[in-house]
Amino acid sequence: MQRNYPLRNLNTWGVGGLCTIYDSPVTSEEACISVAAALKQDLGIYILGGGSNVLVSDDPIRSAVLHTQKLDFIKLISSGIDGGHVEIEAGAGVPVKKLLALAIDKEWTGLEFLTGIPGTLGGALWGNAGANGCGFGGLVKEISAIDWNARAVRFGEETLNWEYRACPLDEGKTALVTSCVISLRKASRKSIFKSIKNFAAMKKGQPLGRKTAGCVFKNPPGMSAGYLLDECGCKGMRIGGAVVSDSHANFIENERDALSRDIYKLCELCREKVLELRGVHLEYEIKFLGDFKKD
Repeated sequence: MQRNYPLRNLNTWGVGGLCTIYDSPVTSEEACISVAAALKQDLGIYILGGGSNVLVSDDPIRSAVLHTQKLDFIKLISSGIDGGHVEIEAGAGVPVKKLLALAIDKEWTGLEFLTGIPGTLGGALWGNAGANGCGFGGLVKEISAIDWNARAVRFGEETLNWEYRACPLDEGKTALVTSCVISLRKASRKSIFKSIKNFAAMKKGQPLGRKTAGCVFKNPPGMSAGYLLDECGCKGMRIGGAVVSDSHANFIENERDALSRDIYKLCELCREKVLELRGVHLEYEIKFLGDFKKD
């Protein structure tokens, strides 16, 4: 474990201060030890994966940050007798792009919805990442995790609750995800690439290659958050070095060494405009690490 660890380089917005304790466990057993150590010191625990959907406070963060980057493994669990399906176990720290690339290479279908989604598998599971109604529901057979008593636990698919952009686990009982078992089907590479092409088309207009954290807000039922923000004139709005993307209004870019407080103020300003002009209260899709107070 390391103390007073800088988090700026561990998130895609490139902002943030120091956390009290930082650790990056390699195994489930080490993750148990990390959780136990944080609890013993009466520290809050934050799980960091690829840092692609989190806003980290500029101020010192009295928390233990457990980084899942080293829980990076993929192994074949079983293969159907006819070769028509497989089950794999993948660690929480596996980059989503790596998992999708392997599926393409092995001609396993089911994960094409991950096209263009950043971060790690653990974060994607915790936030139930998906696209066009497709996601992990029906694919994930088991999730291995660490509970708040620092014990390794497993959850079968019958206990998982898959709701839009919500954690399928009981967060009151689960500290962090360490791995999961995923069931995939065999398919031709041609059909897989066709599906990937369709999902990629949905990402058109997103500000790729910029310092963002993906979509800031969830889509309200039957509506598009990006469309609402655009309609309310949010594109191009700026506070400090933070700016609402001109290509997609649900993305905020760190354009000029923004502070996290700049980004937060801009997020809140966008929410206020949509509430005032359209009467819709936008919910955050991003997570927050540290304290944020509205001026």
